Formats: sequence, structure tokens, C-alpha cells
Amino acid sequence: MSWSIRARLNTWYSALMLTVLAAATAAIAGLQARTAEARLDAEMRRLELTVEAVMRNEFGEGLDVRGAAAEASTEVVTPGRTVVVSSLDGSMVRTWGAPLPVAWRPTAAPVDGPASESITIGASAYYVIDHHVRDSAHEYLVGVLAPMAPLQQEHRELLRSLMVGIVVALAVAAVGGWLLSKPALRPLSAMAQQATQVSERNIAARLTAPNQRDELGRLATAFNGLLDRLAAALSSQRQFMAEASHQLRTPVSVLRTTAEVTLRQAHRDEHDYREALGIVGEQSVRLARLVGAMLLLSRAEAGGRAIRPEPVYLDDLVADSARALAMIAAERQVRVVTSGQVDVPFVGDEELLRQMFMNLLDNAVRHTRRGGQVVADLQCRSRAVIRIADEGAGIPDADRERIFERFTRLDEHAGGAGLGLPIARWIAEAHGGTLELESSGPQGSAFVVTLPLAAAAPARDERAAPHARSRISTSAFDESPNTVQGSRAASPGSIAPGRR
Repeated sequence: MSWSIRARLNTWYSALMLTVLAAATAAIAGLQARTAEARLDAEMRRLELTVEAVMRNEFGEGLDVRGAAAEASTEVVTPGRTVVVSSLDGSMVRTWGAPLPVAWRPTAAPVDGPASESITIGASAYYVIDHHVRDSAHEYLVGVLAPMAPLQQEHRELLRSLMVGIVVALAVAAVGGWLLSKPALRPLSAMAQQATQVSERNIAARLTAPNQRDELGRLATAFNGLLDRLAAALSSQRQFMAEASHQLRTPVSVLRTTAEVTLRQAHRDEHDYREALGIVGEQSVRLARLVGAMLLLSRAEAGGRAIRPEPVYLDDLVADSARALAMIAAERQVRVVTSGQVDVPFVGDEELLRQMFMNLLDNAVRHTRRGGQVVADLQCRSRAVIRIADEGAGIPDADRERIFERFTRLDEHAGGAGLGLPIARWIAEAHGGTLELESSGPQGSAFVVTLPLAAAAPARDERAAPHARSRISTSAFDESPNTVQGSRAASPGSIAPGRR
């Protein structure tokens, strides 16, 4: 059975109250029993000492034990108590006070003081004090006996009163706790009602609590923080869908328009069809790159793109990416230069790392002035640092972080979809590194990738990478087959981003 919080709180509170009251009752009852017995013991000791004192006085007047006991029985009043005086051989000398239930005699107790004990005679309990008295020429036994029934009755009445008090206190506590828990938990019910109002259409709704500093207030604050993060994620998703739709609309529209114009006439010559198919092919490539980039970002955010680490050399990847962009750089009359250290080992996803360098170099080539130069420099310190500098117009300070957001293009005429830098930053961070805009000004911009170095260098294949033993300076104006055709192709899915 599932209980409500109110019922569980009240049950626990009542159980705790019952435990405390039961412990208090046991403590009070035990203390009362010990106190009553101590009081009875003190009273009987005083009575025994009084009998001894009276008999001593009588001894001073020349009486024997029997005569002194007779005088003491008339002078010492003992309501509800029985006093017995006997000789050492056990013969009865004198008895007065309450009648004895049976023939009881004092025992030969030590002379140094009275001895007390509880005994049972028949079905009744009695408290007994007896003393072996030695006074000059007289020696005798004195015993005082009192029934325990009054003390037991007093104890039972106390227990009965305490049990009634426990029941009343427990009932008051249960009812009071049930009534007080309702207003205390009312804000929680209100918060639950408010939570049901939150939906994708009403993502701005938030929880409220009367006191922001208590537990319910902290719960409302934490839940509102969660709603803020979900709202930001939902807004980002909606923005991504809107921007993706906008980016996809242009190539789709070009494809559709090209097909409609081509098919509008019944007969066209071969040149027209080739031109139309060329447009279709170009837009299809652009569309495929855009879809691939969006798919990569979506999988990265959802954790669906796992890193496949393998031993690589960073200088190889930078050099390969520079050669793969030689044709694009040649068209823009831009020179791409790679420099720095060689044989830099790293353990990472080769496909993603190659795409990151391709995106950054392509971005630099697209924004470098004609006749300018792009420099990719690799240095090893405690970490691998790859600095890619261009000679473009620079990036305003206000846009230094915005350029890493998806679909951000500061220059609409530069081409690209604005996904290259976000993908490059994600790849760097996925490998435990960073990608930052180091500097930007009228003379150009510099992006810096920092990656943790591999623990062990992979074995280099001399035949696969013969260029890695020397400094590489790849010029976009060098049209020799060794430079362009001999380079490794860019990885599938790498895109040509635009940052402005």
C-alpha cells in the first residue's frame, strides 16, 4: 500500500511520540518504585531505632528484656507495622502492632546494623527489617515487618494514570500532526499543480514557493533551474530546426527550379542538359555536406558519435589537410604554409581530427585576401598547440564567441553554412582539448587548437608519410602533380564553413 507523505509523516511522528512516552513512563514508574521503597525503608529503620531507644531507657530502670519490650509496646505506636522482639534462641518476647500473618521471627542479623529484605509470606509480599541488638548485659532480636500491598497499589495506580496520559497525548499528537501537516504540505500540492501546467507550449511556467529559504523553496529553485535548462535546450533545438530549414531551403529550391526550367521545354540540346545536371550536382554536394554536418552536430549533442581513438601523427594530418585544400587556395591565389615540429604523436579519432583541420584551414583560406597567406604552425610543449593564422579582415570583439555558434556567418558572401567552427570546437573538446580565437585584427585572425599529447608515439610508416621528415611549405600556386594529386583526400563529410 502506498501512503501519502502526510500519512507517513504523521505515522512516524506518532511512533516517535509513542516511543518517547513509553520510555518516560518506564523511567517514572521505576523511579517511583525505588523512591517508595526507600521511603518505606527509612520509616521502618526509624521505627526500629525508636524501639531500641525505649528499651535502653527501660534497661536503665532495672527492667529485663521482657519488661522493656512490654513498656516499649505501650510507648511506640506502629500503625500498619508489626514489631517483634525475640530472644536469641528464637523464643517470642513481645509482638505488637499489626497482626502477623504467620509465626514469623527475626533472624540473627549482624550486630553492626539493621538488615532489610523483601519476603513473601503466603501470597503477600512484606518488607522486613531485623537487628541483633547487644546492650550491656542484654542481647535480643528486634524485627519490623510491613506489608508491600499499599506500595504495589500505589505503583499500579501510577502506571494506570501514565497509560491514560500516553493514550491522550498520543491522540492529541496524532490529530494535531494530521491537522498541522495539511497547511505545511499545501505548498507542495500547489507546486505539483503548477508543474502540471508546464509543457512545450507553456515552457515559461515556473514553480513558486512561499518561503524561498526552506526545503520547499530550495526544491522549487532547483526545479525551476531544471526548467530553465530544458527551455534553453528546447529553444536551441527549435532554433536549430529553423536555421537548418533555412539553410536547406536554398539548395532544395535551386534543385527544384533547375528541374522545372529544364523540363519546361519538350526538347533541349545536350549543352542545356549538361549545364542543368552540373547545377544539380553542385547543389547536391552542398546539400550532402550540410546534412552531414548537421547530423554530426546532432549526434555529438546526443552522445551518439563516439570517439574512435587510434595512433596518429598531428603533423601528418595538418599537412594532408593543407594539400587537400590546394585547389581551393589556388583559385583564391592564397598560399598555405605548414610549419613547426614533426613526428608529433597523438591518440585520437583520425577522421574527426582531419575534419577539424580541414574546417579551420578552409575557413582561413576563404577569408584571406587575394595574394595572402595562411600559416598552420604546430608546436609541442606540455600539450600540442596548432595555430592557424590568416590574413583576412579580422573578427569584431563582440563576435569572438558568437562565431562558434551554429549557423553564424559574419560574411554572407564567403559561402559555407556556419557549421565549420562549431564542429571544429566540438572535435577539439571531445579529444580533451580546446579551440579558441587567439587574436583578431585588421591584419587577420588566428585560431589555436590545444590538444593533450599522446602517452606513446605510434610507429610511423615511412612509405605512407615520406613528407613528415622535413618542413612542409605547400604553395597554392604550385600546380605540380606531387603537390595536388599526390596528397591524401579530405575525409568524407568535411565541409567548407563560413564564419562571417
